[in-house]
Amino acid sequence: MKFDKLTINNFRQYYKDVVFDFSTQNEKNIILIGGKNGYGKTNLLLSLVWCLYGEKISLVDENFKKEIQKEKNYQQFMKQSLNWDAAKESQKTFFVQLQVNDLELYDVISSGQNLTNIIIKREFEIFSMTEKLSITNLINGKELFDDEYEKITFINDFVIPLDAAKFVFFDAEKIAAMAELTTKEEGHVLNDALGKVLGLDLYEDLIEDLKFYSQSLKRDGAKGNINEQILDKEDTIKRELQNIEEIEEQNAEILGDIEKLRANVRSYDNFITQHSNTSFSKDDRESLLLEQSKTRESLIILDDRINYLGEIVPLAILSSFLEDVSEHLKSQDQINNIVSNEDISSSKVELLIERLFNQPPEPKDSSFTLKDKMFYYDKAMTICQELFQQADDEISLPFEHDLNNNEKALISNSLALVNLQSKDVFELAFQNFNNQKVKLEELNSTINRMDSEMEDELVIEYLTKREKSERQISDFNQQLGVNKEKIDKINKTINRTNIEYKSLLEKIDVTQSNKTKMLMTKEYIRTLQLFIDAQKELKKEALAKNILFEMRKLMHKLNTSENQFVSDVKVTILADGGGLKITLYNLEDQEIKKEVLSQGEKQIYISSLIKAILKESLQSLPIFIDTPLGRLDDEHIKNTLLYYYPDLSEQVIILSTNNEITPRRLNDINKYVSRTYLLESNGANTTVKDGYFKMTKYND
Repeated sequence: MKFDKLTINNFRQYYKDVVFDFSTQNEKNIILIGGKNGYGKTNLLLSLVWCLYGEKISLVDENFKKEIQKEKNYQQFMKQSLNWDAAKESQKTFFVQLQVNDLELYDVISSGQNLTNIIIKREFEIFSMTEKLSITNLINGKELFDDEYEKITFINDFVIPLDAAKFVFFDAEKIAAMAELTTKEEGHVLNDALGKVLGLDLYEDLIEDLKFYSQSLKRDGAKGNINEQILDKEDTIKRELQNIEEIEEQNAEILGDIEKLRANVRSYDNFITQHSNTSFSKDDRESLLLEQSKTRESLIILDDRINYLGEIVPLAILSSFLEDVSEHLKSQDQINNIVSNEDISSSKVELLIERLFNQPPEPKDSSFTLKDKMFYYDKAMTICQELFQQADDEISLPFEHDLNNNEKALISNSLALVNLQSKDVFELAFQNFNNQKVKLEELNSTINRMDSEMEDELVIEYLTKREKSERQISDFNQQLGVNKEKIDKINKTINRTNIEYKSLLEKIDVTQSNKTKMLMTKEYIRTLQLFIDAQKELKKEALAKNILFEMRKLMHKLNTSENQFVSDVKVTILADGGGLKITLYNLEDQEIKKEVLSQGEKQIYISSLIKAILKESLQSLPIFIDTPLGRLDDEHIKNTLLYYYPDLSEQVIILSTNNEITPRRLNDINKYVSRTYLLESNGANTTVKDGYFKMTKYND
């Protein structure tokens, strides 16, 4: 499947019809679209995602979700998406149209047509706030579906599944943040990705539906006080989720204000740089400002990491006690199993002796008296106890913990969380944070020294404005931190309430009919999970091999066998539906913690992981990449361009600045490039030219 042609009409800064031809041929699989920051690259990506998924765009990218939250709701967000010049002309609609070719469809339409080429068009009318999605046959222009649900299902089943979209339309800079995820978070993300490309998501969705059904069967039996408590827990969870949504909307507004302030700071800096009387060059100051901005962003990420680790520190301190409790619970369970088995054994022994000595048949002319029977009964009982029962002193405990299954699971999960971290991880996080903090202070000092040499009063005025904007940004960031703590606290309340909710469900007396249904449901879930795990087991070795292969191609540290950085990769399927865990090893067979990787190495790791997953896809998917090379050095950039994108997919669309893919670097990969475009802006609208930076020509 390939995307052939994209038409954007009056959507954001794309005025009237703006057309992109995405067709590729054979080994020329790359479409390169250049543009400076703010010239429409992200909105080009947004237009595609909106065309396919409409209101569901917030599920594809966190930034799209924040954009919607800034406008309070989806309808207002779309209303603001009408091009400004089109709005001044009293136009009231905009649309995005996508031509899709080489679809593998066989009799999926009721008419029995074997379709390969279709047009997907989504249109929005701002006065009525209505949206229309159409899917038509490219050959005869006929609509394929009347029902809206069928259209959505068709896109998910035969174009790109919604949950796989984040791995098809992605920002390479932001996707590197996956390396910052906890093992549990990363496991779920990778599980979703692999599930989508293998087509296992349908089975996983069915499992979730069956779990919900089983829970509803148990819920039906709730009466009286327990029912009231369950309703109270449900209301609490619903209310807390609403609180999170309100805080996230507030955060989106704050982020919008921060963006405006940062734009002001950039304009002030440009003015200061141009009018400064310092002995430093303009380029010196601009490079320092860029480094300052990157360091601040790095500090925010590291601060979040330290906050996360800070929550684990109390658990790490109590780890020895948690281990003692865990071992005690294991012994307790073992004792309960032994006692249970003894009860069963005793019952069976008594039944055996009863049938042996006191039930027919008996030998003919037997002289077995009652006294003889009692003698052999006692002897048999003594022998069986010696053979099958365990001595009391081997299974005794001074006390028992009175914990339910959820509380036991909480202790087990807490221990697992602590064990995933090492002392080095904590030390490294604080060390990196302090290093970046010192670096920022040095940069601030250098820039302030440069600025102090200025004598122009107008420049000093702009310095004052910049400082005021930076203070406001700092205040807003502090508010974001406060809100993050609020959300974390609310999530803890939700988790605790969920545990209490499940505990209440365990107290419900379930009818025999529902018990039978629940047992059958449990068996269905078990069978489906076994099938899913088996499919992943089949793929995990290939996944590990491909990740290592891609990393070796991209990382110059792996070019020589004597200086290998990553020597092996292992993929583990986590228990209880926890997803996948990727572990990297060095030559000494020691695990390489992802936290110690540089930002560039993290991006390479995630890029290799995504490519390895896409290789397992049931069909070739077009890949769109924004900000492809932001954190890489020159050697890694060259390796990525030469050895990553040319075989990432049959169709790769790259959105880049001239700092990432320069004209010189374009020459290195020119044989793989089918088309090039350049986005230019007049401050309001974006126009498109054929060609690339410093080598462009206008479309006819």
